[in-house]
Amino acid sequence: MPLVVASLVEGSISGASDSSKAAFRAGADLVELRLDHLEGFNVGMTRDARREILGPTIATLRSKGQGGRSGLAGSRREDALKELLESDFEYVDLELETDRSLLRKNRGAESETQTIVSSHFPRPVPRDVVEKRLVEAMTLGDIAKVAMPCESAPQALDLAQLGLKFSRLKKRFVIIGMGLQGQLTRVFADRMGSELVYACLPGKEAAPGQMDVEAQTSMLEGSRKVFGLIGHPVSHSVSKPMQEAALKHLSLRGMYLPLDFPPREFDGNALRALKNLGFKGLNVTIPHKGSAFKLCDRNGESATATRAVNTINFVGKTVVGENTDVIGFSRLLDGKTTITRNTNALLIGAGGAARAVAYVLSERKARLTIIDIEKGRADELAKTFGAVSVSVKKLWKSDRSFDLVVNCTPVGMKGMAGTPLKAGFVGPGSVFIDIIYNPPVTKAMEVAASRGGKAYGGLEMLVQQGAESFRIWTGLEPGVEAMRAAAGRALL
Repeated sequence: MPLVVASLVEGSISGASDSSKAAFRAGADLVELRLDHLEGFNVGMTRDARREILGPTIATLRSKGQGGRSGLAGSRREDALKELLESDFEYVDLELETDRSLLRKNRGAESETQTIVSSHFPRPVPRDVVEKRLVEAMTLGDIAKVAMPCESAPQALDLAQLGLKFSRLKKRFVIIGMGLQGQLTRVFADRMGSELVYACLPGKEAAPGQMDVEAQTSMLEGSRKVFGLIGHPVSHSVSKPMQEAALKHLSLRGMYLPLDFPPREFDGNALRALKNLGFKGLNVTIPHKGSAFKLCDRNGESATATRAVNTINFVGKTVVGENTDVIGFSRLLDGKTTITRNTNALLIGAGGAARAVAYVLSERKARLTIIDIEKGRADELAKTFGAVSVSVKKLWKSDRSFDLVVNCTPVGMKGMAGTPLKAGFVGPGSVFIDIIYNPPVTKAMEVAASRGGKAYGGLEMLVQQGAESFRIWTGLEPGVEAMRAAAGRALL
């Protein structure tokens, strides 16, 4: 089990001392004294700092070249590090690139102080580069440590799989993916075989993606339920606070991680890696719902009918796909409009979410027209559900209006300006539904309302499909009101 390290980034020795006490009370196994954060640090402060930290401590003097604040270089830095090695710290962090000479001199020396040989990449690099650096660090000290910023989930998975490889070899190492996308390397530090996992006091992170000590400790104690969201992008999603509210409502230990997989990078290998790490279930969003359907071992009725998966459940060795968007959209419709055989409905978009919407509308016997910028996708979806497909250009030139219009494209979501809705598509008595939930009111909703139609966003669909996903993963009834409230707060 990894030891939980609380990084202390105080500007004074007294502040670091107070923070260390708070860290140990919160459950940290040891603390990291970031000497490079101490104002006016000099070698003479070392032993005073050691005396003030009453517990196991890592002494770190991070150089500017490795992302720290220390400007000491050459012989001045080496003298400071030698003092650290002689000052009764349990561990001293030495940098592979900066301190290679001292590491070679110190190799094999008998000492109760253990050395952590660290290397921090300023940007993502290929897995083989990380592995080479890690192997070199292992030859020079007691514990090898490598950290790399992760801009996508595949980069973090590469680090996790590297950890799994070295854990089987019984090596002592720490592998850290920095940033939100790298957070899975912290959550699953035990599964990866990391010797240490770094955390912080609330609001005082020393590196991007650090969790506070209590949260990090809880992820390593007993059973945990970790879920994730596969998509691209995922930065707009409010599923994390919503699903974590469901966990909290039931007093369950766990987390929900947004996992950004660029197009074509979510494949069978990635799915197996996530399962092997310990994820209990996954949501899937744009653009991977169709791919997820093909990757699952077995698909439920809703997924089979739509040929799209937005919820993945790991049942023993079997990967099961479901489509809870069907329930989510059905419950969004309820109370807002009545669908009959005479309802003229327009579906804008023919992606994964649109398949669930088309399924629901066809089951309710609506007269359905489908458009998409890729006419072939609209044709295929229309054929599947007995609808009519029309080219965007042709429909845009017409004067047709509809009783119900549903936008299933990402146009208008946070970070993507514009509207896919022509004003003439709606009028008094029309209902417009935008399954986008962020922002709560889209430009298309404003256009629909200005034409006298009723306009609704996709928040309720998100909540209801998320609640159904939670039921599938856990077999428990979530607090839907708590989920709705958390999602709403996240959109403020």
